[in-house]
Amino acid sequence: MNLVKVSNRTEVPILVPSLAQYDAISTHVIELRDGLRRHGIEAVIYADEIKPQVRDEAKGYRSLILRPYSSNRFLLYQLATGSNIFRFIRGRREPLLAQFHNITPRSEFVMWEPGIAAAMALGRRQLELLSQRVDLALAISPYNARDLIEADYRKIVLSPPLIRHLPNDSGVRDFSPSGASAPMFLFVGRLAPNKAQEDLIRALGVYNHNFSPRARMKIVGSEVVAGYVKYLKDLVAEAGLDSDVEFVSNIDDAQLMRLYRESDLFVSSSHHEGYGFPFIEAMRNDLPSVAVATSAIPETVEDGALTVANNDPVVMATAWNLLLNDQSLRQRVIENGRRIAARVNLEDNLMANLSALANAFPIEGVEAAPLFFDKETDKERN
Repeated sequence: MNLVKVSNRTEVPILVPSLAQYDAISTHVIELRDGLRRHGIEAVIYADEIKPQVRDEAKGYRSLILRPYSSNRFLLYQLATGSNIFRFIRGRREPLLAQFHNITPRSEFVMWEPGIAAAMALGRRQLELLSQRVDLALAISPYNARDLIEADYRKIVLSPPLIRHLPNDSGVRDFSPSGASAPMFLFVGRLAPNKAQEDLIRALGVYNHNFSPRARMKIVGSEVVAGYVKYLKDLVAEAGLDSDVEFVSNIDDAQLMRLYRESDLFVSSSHHEGYGFPFIEAMRNDLPSVAVATSAIPETVEDGALTVANNDPVVMATAWNLLLNDQSLRQRVIENGRRIAARVNLEDNLMANLSALANAFPIEGVEAAPLFFDKETDKERN
């Protein structure tokens, strides 16, 4: 008779709707899995969709369905959109932990891609329905934690994102007055409606008309909604910016690093961010940023970027010009960015994630982090 071998080690299946190369959440879960394994935890990634480039990193979540209950198993769900995984985890008896990366409002996608808008709406509904099933919620930012409080989650702990370090570049940034007269602006992130790249294009038109006719922009990221990308490219043509705006995709880490090093300003007009990884990457490369102060962005950049109140193209272009030409302000923003980026260290953030998880199960050598919110005491830790 064949017997099923039962392990006494703690098991942590990490469940994620989709796993893809260079995706922020995917990077996070791979690093978290590896960190848990180094601490003796049996951690495996399970996904509903696994892209070909990362096929060896995960298993299909349905392979868990027939596995019997185990008292040593803690399910860790990565919550960022609606998913088929929801039904599976609701029906399991094991303790459920949820790590919340935030959910883009459906209104950002509804006119461009109804299917994605529906997935976002479903994700928000699933977030609410899971509140009483989840034993411990992990939030990657205080902004996300407040969303969880509003959704009636009982115990919440902060667990910062695990942001990969790009390969070192031997080049030295050399910003000179010529950079201010013919600057290169850089945006990194998905080409998606919530990123509002159309406002960057309009702001570049304002900048070239009022400050410098030689400014250029590179918009780096994967295409999410084909109709939205066509709209962006049509807008570039209508504004007469064909020679000034370049869309870049399918690049490796070394190429991305070079873009950070060769650019003069990182610019963003995003409406919604659960954190904002590229701001940290820009800070690590002494590239100052201008961003709209919305969602989690102010918490992420602190005083390491210049923020504006809204997406008005004139406001943004004026802020770009200020940060390019006021050398005292520019240097102060760069130095503040270095300080902030130094705190967002991969190993330190991994330990913070392990400390967060230690509230649910013991991890050798790791002390449990204090809760951000505990409904039993109805208290948020400031």
